[in-house]
Amino acid sequence: MGRSARKICWQSLRNGSGNSPPQDNVEGRSHRAFHIIIMANLINIDEHDTWKVQDATKLQAYMNCPRRYFFEYVLGWRSEIPNNHLEFGTAWHMAMEVFYEKGVSLESAAEGYKKFEEYYREQFDETWDEGNAPKNPGNALRALAQYVQTYQDLDDFEVLHIEVAGSVAIAPNKPIYFKTDTICRDDSGVFSLEHKTGSYFNTKWAAQWRQKMQVSVYSHVLFCLFEPDEVYGVKINGVFFANPPKYKANGEPYANSRDNEFHRVPVRKNIAAMQAWLVEVTRWYDMIQDDFNRLLSAKEEDEVLEAFPRNTESCTQYGPCPFLDYCSIWNNPIQYADSPPIGYRVEHWDPRKIPGVRETVEL
Repeated sequence: MGRSARKICWQSLRNGSGNSPPQDNVEGRSHRAFHIIIMANLINIDEHDTWKVQDATKLQAYMNCPRRYFFEYVLGWRSEIPNNHLEFGTAWHMAMEVFYEKGVSLESAAEGYKKFEEYYREQFDETWDEGNAPKNPGNALRALAQYVQTYQDLDDFEVLHIEVAGSVAIAPNKPIYFKTDTICRDDSGVFSLEHKTGSYFNTKWAAQWRQKMQVSVYSHVLFCLFEPDEVYGVKINGVFFANPPKYKANGEPYANSRDNEFHRVPVRKNIAAMQAWLVEVTRWYDMIQDDFNRLLSAKEEDEVLEAFPRNTESCTQYGPCPFLDYCSIWNNPIQYADSPPIGYRVEHWDPRKIPGVRETVEL
């Protein structure tokens, strides 16, 4: 896989074909490169090279709340307590990788679980398992065997690539970094199979992927690598974990008792949808740049930080924001940026350094 394999990319999507030169302006905004001047006047903030690196995770974070983006991706503040949802999901990806390298079988499940457990136990020992349920090794082991029962005969597609990472341009000098789990091909076309873990499946969970930034980036990558008529889209490979169901003496399960569930959600986007997405993602990209420019003129003595404003409608969207207590009283967080709060450490997310990548491309 390489640059020569590219069939359609931001140039052709901007213009509706692959022959015309790219436009220099979309809705009045120039395609300026992401550039940050050294912020010598920000006494408490050290510039980090990841500020210039954007991926779907960072873009989604900014869309939800620019101020939380500031805490997490500008200051790099992370909780010292590992996040079970993230670490469990990483371990599950390792198990899935074995399936799609060697085939969906009980033998692959056993090998996958070893990789799962090795990574997961580096983050959490056995004393955490009860509190982390249903996302714990015991339920993962059951789910791997159930996954084989569910998909062993259904997954008859060809696996083309596993764990592909790199960058894809949305405009000149404006890359978005990415990592796809699995790129596959069947009679319907080429698709990206993306592994996701959860605890409850519902229509809201399924519907979110239709407009998700992450899915649009995956789709953009596929359109850059293959002919448009070859691309099917993205399939979300959801696994929903539960504790073992309890049964009555007569063998019937108790009410509301459930087991691990498996759901796949297809998401397809045509060229027109991708053209619209390119306009929108470029605007969000520019908005991040604009906030960094505002940060240039910010000072510690300012009463209010104008850059990276708070989105107060997102404070409790997925439970309380981890920065809610600080954000509620810090009108200018630069004044407190010299060191993270108790319970936090500085660790900047860098999508260029994701472990386990097998292939790297620049599109």
